[in-house]
Amino acid sequence: MKKISIVLLLILCVVSSIFAQSVSESKAVVEEVQTQTFVDDLGREVVFPKNVTKIAPSGSNAQVIVFQMAPEKLCGLSNTLKGAEKDIYPAYTHNLPAFGTLYGKKANLNKETLILANPELLIDVGDIKGSVDAMKKDLDTISEQVGVPVIFLEANMDNYPEVFKKLGGILGCEERAEKLAAFYNDAVKIVDQYKGEKKTVYLTSSNDGLNAVIAKKSHAQCAEKVGATVVATSDLAQANGNISLESLYQLDPQYIFAYTEEGYNTIKTDSKWANLSAVKNSQVYLVPNMPHGFIDSPVCSNRIIGLYYLASILYPQANIDIVAKTIEFYGLYYGATITEAQAKEILHLQ
Repeated sequence: MKKISIVLLLILCVVSSIFAQSVSESKAVVEEVQTQTFVDDLGREVVFPKNVTKIAPSGSNAQVIVFQMAPEKLCGLSNTLKGAEKDIYPAYTHNLPAFGTLYGKKANLNKETLILANPELLIDVGDIKGSVDAMKKDLDTISEQVGVPVIFLEANMDNYPEVFKKLGGILGCEERAEKLAAFYNDAVKIVDQYKGEKKTVYLTSSNDGLNAVIAKKSHAQCAEKVGATVVATSDLAQANGNISLESLYQLDPQYIFAYTEEGYNTIKTDSKWANLSAVKNSQVYLVPNMPHGFIDSPVCSNRIIGLYYLASILYPQANIDIVAKTIEFYGLYYGATITEAQAKEILHLQ
């Protein structure tokens, strides 16, 4: 009987060992399936869930592009939606928590709110801030502080299709990425036909019209992508972007684009501006900004419709139906159905 007991015990030990090994291997397979490793645009290897369902944006730039790709995955926004923004963003986003912004002059990331939202991934999108090494350290630090993987995607007016493709792979929405990229590529094909004309433009973000968007900076990218020459340069403007009206008269741009209604009205009605060519020729425009700026503010993928908008003004021979394109853009990028009248209102055409 003792021999039989010993044999049974040995058999039980072997079976248990095999079962334990099998369970261990199964867990390893499950873990491998459930996670993905992504090399971001800083060269950092970041591991996060294969099926990401909760994403936190690092700021407005990331918020816009993640929303355009996979709105249901956002577990918070950079800022609380206000006014007209709620007409475009769906109702379920209106009460999402606001995390603030990781970078910028007004950086105010609320780590406690972010942690409470329990995201699986924090995404930063835009320009490299400072040096690559400094930004690597920043993102590694914030990842440790909030306990969330963080990735960075470099995005600008030249590479949105690539950014859409990367996000599509991460989020499992490759087909949608292709559609968004196609809309962008079609716009680029149109402007490439005409941008050799080099129209001159002045962009201003202030109510007095004298705070300039500076050439060769990220805020000027949309206008420069469409082939325009942004006349305000860093050697003409002050460090804060302010420029004198005298300098503007020397530059005498063909077109002026104002970001605020007060700035637009000042330029259109103040006699001090009256002898500028753009004013005399009625080439002063109030830039659409619902839910975000078409040219700037923020420097996000909403600027893709800005390519069509600017081209429709600078190159009338292209015969762009900007109302129809705006309706198409809002439907494709925001899932929002807007009427022709609403499109005209957004475009300041009525």
